[in-house]
Amino acid sequence: MGRQTRAFLGGMSAEFGRLRRSRLMIALVLFQATTFIVLVTLFGMTGANAPTLVVNYDSGPLSQKFINILENDHHAFALTFISNETAGENLVAEGEYVCMIVIPANFTQNIQEGETANVTVYVDNINTDMTSDIQRSLPAAAQTFGEQLRFEGVNASVSETDIYPYDTSFVDYMIASALVLDSLIIAGTLGALAVADEFESKTAKLLAVAPVHPLIPLMGRVMTSALVSAGAVGLTVLFALLGYGITPMDPLGMALTLLLCLAVFSCLGAALGAAIKRTLPVAVLVLSLALPLYLYSGSYEPMRFDGNNIWLAAHFSPEYYAVGLMEHAVFGLEVTPEPLWLLVLVLAGFAIGSLALAGICSVRRLR
Repeated sequence: MGRQTRAFLGGMSAEFGRLRRSRLMIALVLFQATTFIVLVTLFGMTGANAPTLVVNYDSGPLSQKFINILENDHHAFALTFISNETAGENLVAEGEYVCMIVIPANFTQNIQEGETANVTVYVDNINTDMTSDIQRSLPAAAQTFGEQLRFEGVNASVSETDIYPYDTSFVDYMIASALVLDSLIIAGTLGALAVADEFESKTAKLLAVAPVHPLIPLMGRVMTSALVSAGAVGLTVLFALLGYGITPMDPLGMALTLLLCLAVFSCLGAALGAAIKRTLPVAVLVLSLALPLYLYSGSYEPMRFDGNNIWLAAHFSPEYYAVGLMEHAVFGLEVTPEPLWLLVLVLAGFAIGSLALAGICSVRRLR
């Protein structure tokens, strides 16, 4: 066995020993990654199915048809029926419901006679985003209502052709990208701590007199942290699959993408650990960078939809490329214009560049 192999395995053994003494830290990192999954999906869970009251004073068939359209308006409303309009206003004012739709008693009659039927809507306009959602959804429902009844006054219609033969929910889309975030948090943190601890504990000084490059035993430590990270990420994957019912279209592609993410983010963590050389600051730095990088990676929607400047800036984040691979593996979506092979190549470049940076920082400190 050569010197380099022994140095690499020695680094792995040393890191296993350190991690056995740091079980609480591993548990906290895993807990942080799991809570991030829940955190990011809260945006999607609250972005649809707005709790809406309906007061229907009309007994005709057309009011029920209009209500059916509201119920099927692509998860825009979660309807609750109430007979007392005043009580409904109070519930909206108290924040129990987003809005209340009041259908007048002469709704069916007015429509059948060719007159305008006025529907009253009370909206809790606590913020413009919520109000805008209601303002977009109700006219769309009215448009659909008019088209189905073939009203003469409806002179425009929309024909939709979907690029994909299936829909992907907002929450599901975010879950796939959140697994990339978890890989960064777990692998990046453990990889950074593995290297930083070597310098903080002063044992790195021994590497200066070792007959091998200092980066080799450090990479042994990073390899161990990556293996532990793989097990931790596996638990978060089970949480996503079982807790949210995600079914990947390409399970092997998903697994390979996660392994690539673990390798890249472990190397990035090693570079940060070698540059900062203190465990607490580097752990805080990884966690502080994780969410901003995630938000600018196409985690909620393809970044090219958010303007050229933001899209170009996203290319400097490794998570942009990782999210592209993950969304394709889990849902078959092409969220980046770059081909898959290029995404893999760029991620490999991030890993190689990070290792080079870690080596430079390590040698400079040990001189």
